[in-house]
Amino acid sequence: MSQASNDPDQSPDHSAAGMALLDAEKLALAEQEVASLKDKWLRAVADHENFKKRTRREIDDAVFRARQDLLSSFFPTADNLDRALELARGNEQLFKGIEMVAHEFRGALARHGIEPVPTVGHPFDPALHEALSQVDSADHAPGTVTFEFERGYRQGDRLLRPARVVIAGPGSTGSPGKAGPAA
Repeated sequence: MSQASNDPDQSPDHSAAGMALLDAEKLALAEQEVASLKDKWLRAVADHENFKKRTRREIDDAVFRARQDLLSSFFPTADNLDRALELARGNEQLFKGIEMVAHEFRGALARHGIEPVPTVGHPFDPALHEALSQVDSADHAPGTVTFEFERGYRQGDRLLRPARVVIAGPGSTGSPGKAGPAA
C-alpha cells in the first residue's frame, strides 16, 4: 500500500471529524455574531425609547415655559382686578362688574389647570411663598401667612409665580390649628 493510504490524517473517519470541527466553529461564530447583533439591536431600541422620552420631556418643558411667559404678562392684570375690587366696594354696580370679569379670568385659568397658591392662614412655605415681611399677630401662629400682597399661581406641582406674603412673627400668639380664609 502506498504511504498516503496509511496516513491516519487522510482516513475518511478523520476528515469527517475535521469537517465537524469546522462546522462547530462556524456555528459558534454565527451564534456569537447573532448575540452581538441582538445586543446592538436591544441597545438601539433602548436608545430610541430614551430619545422619545427625552423629546417628550423637552417638548413639555418648552410648552410650560411658553405658557409661563404668556401668563406672566397676565398675572398683573389679575392683581389689578383684585385691587379694583377692593376699591369698588362702595359702588355696588361697579363692584359686580369687576367681580364678573375677575371671576371669568380666574375660571379661564382654572380650565387650564392653573390655581392660586393657598396663603392666608396656611403655614409659610418658601417653595410657594415669597415673604415680604414678618409681623406679630394675635390671630395667627408664628410662621403662618397673615396677609397676601400678590396672589401666587401654580399648575399642578409647578409654581408659576410665588405668592408675595406677610408672615406671623415669633411673638405671635394665635393657635397653630387656626386657619384663616384661603386666598
